[in-house]
Amino acid sequence: FELDADLIARYEKFARSFTSIRAEDLRSQIDAVYEEGKFWPEPLIGLNPEFKKGRSIATLAGERVVDPDLPNVFALGSPRKSIDLHCHQDEALMKALQAKNYIVTTGTGSGKSLCFFVPIINRILAARRAGEPRRTRAIIIYPMNALANSQREELEKFIEHCGLDSGLKPTFARYTGQEQDSERQAVAANAPDIILTNFMMLELLMTRQDELDRQVIENMKGLEFLVLDELHTYRGRQGADVAMLVRRVRERMGSEKMLCIGTSATMASGEEDAGREAVSRVGSILFGSPVSSDDVITESLVRRTEGLPTDAALRVVVIEPAKADTFEDFARDPLACWIEMNIGLEGGEVLKRATPRTLTEAAASLSQVTKLDPAQCRAALADRLIAMNECRNDRDQAFMAFKIHRFLSGAGTAHTTLAPAGSRRVSLVGEKFDREETDARLYPVFFCRDCGQEVHSVSIENGRTVIARPIDVVPRAEGIDGDLEHGFLVPDASGDLNFVGDVEDYPDNWQETSASGQLRLKSSHRGKHDGRMMRLGRDGQNDPEGLLCWFFPGQYRFCPHCKSQPAPQARDINKLAGLS
Repeated sequence: FELDADLIARYEKFARSFTSIRAEDLRSQIDAVYEEGKFWPEPLIGLNPEFKKGRSIATLAGERVVDPDLPNVFALGSPRKSIDLHCHQDEALMKALQAKNYIVTTGTGSGKSLCFFVPIINRILAARRAGEPRRTRAIIIYPMNALANSQREELEKFIEHCGLDSGLKPTFARYTGQEQDSERQAVAANAPDIILTNFMMLELLMTRQDELDRQVIENMKGLEFLVLDELHTYRGRQGADVAMLVRRVRERMGSEKMLCIGTSATMASGEEDAGREAVSRVGSILFGSPVSSDDVITESLVRRTEGLPTDAALRVVVIEPAKADTFEDFARDPLACWIEMNIGLEGGEVLKRATPRTLTEAAASLSQVTKLDPAQCRAALADRLIAMNECRNDRDQAFMAFKIHRFLSGAGTAHTTLAPAGSRRVSLVGEKFDREETDARLYPVFFCRDCGQEVHSVSIENGRTVIARPIDVVPRAEGIDGDLEHGFLVPDASGDLNFVGDVEDYPDNWQETSASGQLRLKSSHRGKHDGRMMRLGRDGQNDPEGLLCWFFPGQYRFCPHCKSQPAPQARDINKLAGLS
């Protein structure tokens, strides 16, 4: 929580360092927007749930369901001990042993990678024992190289210390475009059992057809497993590309029994059966091979804590938390129980993950139950979450791990109405008119980096109406574009703009002295970039009683208040160096 608060403080300081605002009325309204936390709302809290246990790898090996050396591969700790599978991992293994396509749609932190690595490595070990020729039997496709990198580390954790001799030990390699030529040559010369890649690299392998690529493809002949990780990312045109790639892989390299496996943390919304049907349809389209709704695997959750605490017991532990050092202590702790059932899980006939909520919302709910101050409840919740996260077993697993889901957004562009200081309004919504003053136009506002003077990017339509112009619509040098004249509008909202249109008000390098000794603008600026005084109403129309403004045609070239100028190269690349 302290890290999160420090991060946001630093980010706010950074984000706001680009803008200084001279006008007090605009500054106060924009400060108020930042203080509301619109751009970095309070983070959401989510808990890693407890999954229903499946069988252990050792048990499955003892029953001869899997290879006898599989427990040596999938083991952790010191000394190494074979892992227990979650129920969904056990179910995935059984689907693979039955040669069925399947999709795993379980949440973050549920060990989805083991849902395909366990059956793949089991098949590799069986092929080794049978003396089958070495070849690439599995391709794992990731949407991002970062995922491939992390999964390579996951495989190393299991395989590198499994104790099997080189004749049995499975091999794997990353092939994503990040590799040195020597690594690519090694993959071609010694076919790894598993290749970790992305769909673009697999596409290139099949189409480039240089000698090295042909050898890598040749090593894949008889492919047995094709895995699409993060299945939900393949949608739209990219989804169509991947679906076609899967079909080409099957036709060119796949065996008759090639299994297609998908994983996703995102499940279709709605009832569970309807969700399975939706996922199976998407999987069947992507794989070009049937996936039944029965082969969509979801997570089964159980509780870590016991019982349901009374309101009185909760009140006691919020006021004075009970000492808890072990899993058994926390399992019986009333506050830990409340956290699991109100932040972590949704109760009912079938336990489901709860929708993440903010700590403030959770504290308000706890306050209603205990009749204690929300701030006290918030502090108690934060302390308990940290304590449960730090309580670890011999496999370094937390009793109840939690995550902070932090969302940040850029501030974007502010818009203001044309009115005297103190009566103009600021809006973050880029609409044509203000929502409260429906006849008042809104204009995007930017600020000089030197003095903070406000500037609007505008166009004059048919010589009459001043309308908002997106900053990305770059004016030509003269600003004329059909019926529109593009430029920048500088309001004198407080009556203290240091500009009245005299030659002396322009930058010194725009000025020259004529032969007669008269000060004037240089011919390169005269009549082209000099300002035009306007009086405008809130609707952007000329109004003799309206706000005094200065319109400058074309690109932003100088601040009329402090005379600062953007660097020439900035104008050349259509950037507003003088504006923020």
